[in-house]
Amino acid sequence: MNKDPDVISLNKHAWNKVAKIYEQENIAQINPLFEYFCNQLSNGSFILDLGSGTGLPYAKAFIERGFKVLGIDISSQMIKIAQNNVPKAEFIEKSMTDLDFKDKFNGVFSSFTMLLLDTLLFKDVGMRIVQSLKKRGLFYLSLNEPWEENADVDREAIVDIMGEKMYSRAYTKEEVLDTFIPMGMILLKFSREIQCSKIFGLEHTTVYVFKKG
Repeated sequence: MNKDPDVISLNKHAWNKVAKIYEQENIAQINPLFEYFCNQLSNGSFILDLGSGTGLPYAKAFIERGFKVLGIDISSQMIKIAQNNVPKAEFIEKSMTDLDFKDKFNGVFSSFTMLLLDTLLFKDVGMRIVQSLKKRGLFYLSLNEPWEENADVDREAIVDIMGEKMYSRAYTKEEVLDTFIPMGMILLKFSREIQCSKIFGLEHTTVYVFKKG
């Protein structure tokens, strides 16, 4: 599948620019389903942290639980920060659109990263995630969803965050399930909540935990 270079290059530039600001804000809020995801994994499990950012709080939390972690991020600046924050994890600069692993990970973790993809890339990356998981592997996915039904989420996908333009699209539950269920993924848990932060404002968030059949 052809990738849209505008979406990828736009976000790469933006996150390199805002990496230090994002680290200072330390806004990540851990959802209760994070604990559920971790508790379903055996000790020593290998986790792919998709869009690992600064490594905090998630990569660090995984390491503290005895998991092995590979974090990937499109931003070289984020990678540098993460390597300093969580030296026991491995981090590499890589776009999620270039995932090329097969049956490698016990778990894949994506916290507000796949919303940086348009619908075609979302499905392509979804397929790559499923391929990267071992049988019965788990996938944690958090996203934003539209504030109201029939919202024109594609028209509103270019946003200003921390002074930089980037692509960020809300996804409905129906869109997510229509992507992953046909790929053989089983939905184990789902939750919704409203979050508010200085950088991102008010967000309607969703969390999914899938299992590969």
